[in-house]
Amino acid sequence: MAEGKTAASQLSPTIKTLAAHTGFSIGTISKALRGSPVVTEQTREAILAAAKDLGYQANARGMALRTGKTYQAAVLMPLTSAAGYEWDGVEYTQILSGISQALDGSDYQLSVHGYRSFDDACAIARRVADQKLSDGLIFSGVLADDARVAMLTESGFPFVSLGRCRKPLVYAHVDVDNEWAAHAATARLIAGGHCRIALINADRRFSYALDRIDGFVRAFREAGLEPPLDLIAGGDLSTRFGRDSTLALQGLPQPPTALVCVNESTTLGVLSALGALGLRVGEDVDVIAYDDINVSAYFSPPVTTLYQPIEVLGRRLGEFLLRLMAGDDAAQLTEVFRPQLIARQADNLGGRLDRPDP
Repeated sequence: MAEGKTAASQLSPTIKTLAAHTGFSIGTISKALRGSPVVTEQTREAILAAAKDLGYQANARGMALRTGKTYQAAVLMPLTSAAGYEWDGVEYTQILSGISQALDGSDYQLSVHGYRSFDDACAIARRVADQKLSDGLIFSGVLADDARVAMLTESGFPFVSLGRCRKPLVYAHVDVDNEWAAHAATARLIAGGHCRIALINADRRFSYALDRIDGFVRAFREAGLEPPLDLIAGGDLSTRFGRDSTLALQGLPQPPTALVCVNESTTLGVLSALGALGLRVGEDVDVIAYDDINVSAYFSPPVTTLYQPIEVLGRRLGEFLLRLMAGDDAAQLTEVFRPQLIARQADNLGGRLDRPDP
């Protein structure tokens, strides 16, 4: 008899076990585990606590058969093919970490789909939606006119994007106020006496790159100055791009006296180029960076930064996807973050140069 009890205690607990333990019906427990809104939060918490105490684990295959869901949350992940790309995947590990934190404790598993081109990303997104390979999708790198956003919005497939396209479509998204960030950095430098300011930016096909140009231009217009459009460089966000762009810009007849950088990778390249030219940050030229993993605190010298931890964005992406897959309205699942300005340099010309009249 003792042996029989021992064997029985080693069996994995089932919904029936939870019902016997909690006193709730099998139907109520099933609904609570699925996150059904008909179950009160107090009841759901009691059932989840009991499930944790008993070591209950839902059978994903059985749940899929009963509910028609895959219990997979898909993420599109870019895989660069550029030779010698120095910063590959750093931000995306943080995004995945944040999404994983949001999914922790839910019934959902993360599935990652890599792609090497935008056409490839579109094909994967369509396949995921058409074949119902997951119950929802997350992606980033949103273009100004993004076929993924248009296709998924039309199909009604649940998705959350990191970034916004420039079409008036309603969909769940998380973003950084890039227009505001570029404006804040540029206005700070203009207030410090700079008028030849460079913007080391992403490729203009990306929506956020256009947002940054808008903020950059607005800062000059508000100051009564003509924006130096010849000092805007767009590229692949690599360290090499930051270095090469800076070397080219510093070779102009009227080189920039300050630079606004789109990410840490380009900033590192900018600092390398300035060092090679014998220019000192904070003395000969000023630099403001955008930072999402706080690497710029360790640059030498540390530069003024607009800081938005990317892990926070990833966590919100996961939270929104869970709510969307549970039936929440996509129009209510939007959030745009404004980064924090961390001043590490004076970022002004001081007496080094005279600011020309506008």
